[in-house]
Amino acid sequence: MTDMVDTTEHTGTAPRGRGPACPADDIVSDINGPRATRAARIRLLSISLGTAGLGGAWQAAVTTFPPALQVSDALFTVSGLIWLVLLAQYLRHGGTRWRNLRHDLRHPGDGVTLGYVPIIGMLIAGHFSRYGITGPRWAYAVFVTVAALIAARLLAHWLTGALSATVLHPGYLLPVTSAPFVASAVASTLRLPGVADAAFAVGLLYWLAFGTVILGSLVTGGPLPGPARPALTVLTIPPATGGIAWTAAHKGVFDAVGYGFAGTLLFTVLLVVFLLPDLRQPSFHPGLWIFSFPIAASTNFAIRWVHASALPEGPALTGILLTGATAALGLLAAATLLHRARRTLSS
Repeated sequence: MTDMVDTTEHTGTAPRGRGPACPADDIVSDINGPRATRAARIRLLSISLGTAGLGGAWQAAVTTFPPALQVSDALFTVSGLIWLVLLAQYLRHGGTRWRNLRHDLRHPGDGVTLGYVPIIGMLIAGHFSRYGITGPRWAYAVFVTVAALIAARLLAHWLTGALSATVLHPGYLLPVTSAPFVASAVASTLRLPGVADAAFAVGLLYWLAFGTVILGSLVTGGPLPGPARPALTVLTIPPATGGIAWTAAHKGVFDAVGYGFAGTLLFTVLLVVFLLPDLRQPSFHPGLWIFSFPIAASTNFAIRWVHASALPEGPALTGILLTGATAALGLLAAATLLHRARRTLSS
């Protein structure tokens, strides 16, 4: 899908200048050929990530609605199939070669999106661990190692000044903050408390450090280009995934830290609501799936808060949250199919 190039889903990067992150000799091959194909496939992984995130929200509702587990299983299965197909296509078009992988990791947008691969793998491994914990633990060990390598490689590249000519946006928080928080939550599910604590500390450190840099850049660096603005919704992911990780480590109990994450998420969601008029796009493109995981993760944490608070209206609130998140992702799926059909007819 060549329409994915320079759209939101490669997390909205928009170079102010050419800069070191996008060498001149790569421009043509980024627009046409195997690199463009790899980029289009890997960027579509946001569909798998959003679907897995929604599966997690349904799983969080199982304590209120036991049949929700079957819906969660179905969503994680769909997410896994999409993940396998897109990853296979990425590898088939040169992703197995170190030169190509190195190029993609250095790309200001695609490097971030590659972080989706282990995040989705960890989520799926954690969800299906109820059928047996040994296999998911080994799978988790592989995915958390890959996530750590990608995040460290990206940070090492960025610390050399590779992003000096690039507009920073919250999408850069995904591999260095959200991935560790997801790793922490899944480690708690797999009964690995030491790993959960270690991953949580990494996520918290780089959320505070790198998040401050990004917010400062957004405030002082001028507005993001239009196609990049939907990435602002990613601001909700660190407090949502961090809160999930913390409550997972404490058996669902909300303490002062849990409520702190809840307050931070609530304020961030309010901020995003005020930004919605600026996030609108002139037409649909698959890059808008960047909305999916913020919606799903926020819903997941909100459902956990509702359950822990034991509100009389808890079941109704849980149903409203699930309905809203599922409807939002359903609309994205319908729009994607319609978009694909129109492109097929016009080609």
